[in-house]
Order: sequence, then structure tokens, then C-alpha cells
Amino acid sequence: MANFRADVARTGASEHVRALVEELSEMSETFRQLWQSQEVSQHGEGIKQLWLPDEGVLELEYSTFAVEGKPGLSLVVFNPRLPRDRETVARLMARP
Repeated sequence: MANFRADVARTGASEHVRALVEELSEMSETFRQLWQSQEVSQHGEGIKQLWLPDEGVLELEYSTFAVEGKPGLSLVVFNPRLPRDRETVARLMARP
């Protein structure tokens, strides 16, 4: 929720976003409470898990960087988390 709020703040709360927030708030007490908490965060860094049907779970560490001079634009860099993830990426990149 905090990331969604940050994206809304960064891009501007259009009428469509306001309508979506209102609809979700009416449908979900949990959403309403989280939205009203007004917590905002940046993506920063973390771990993403992807499910690949032929390979299983692939874990990638990511870091997010602001692009100077381009408000609202970010660069996200992904790196394999473990040796097995590096091996999976190498296999995938070797495919024709």
C-alpha cells in the first residue's frame, strides 16, 4: 500500500485513481484502513521471486535508483540472489 501511495503521489491522483481508491475503500475495510494510514515508501531495494514454469523459483535482488533530471523515472537493477539463481539466468540467456 505504501508503494501504491508513493506512486499516486509521484504521478498525481487522477480522477480514475480517486475513483479506484473510493471503490476499494468501500469494498475492503482493510484497504480503507491502510489507505487512511497515509504511509508512503519508496521501492528502494529488496528481493523479488519469480515463478518460471520450466525452472521453478528465481530469486532476484533489486535496487531502485532515481534518474537525475527525470522526475518520476526510476532505474531498477536486478541481480541473481544465489548461485543457483545465477545458473538459472545463465541457462535462460543461453536459450535460442
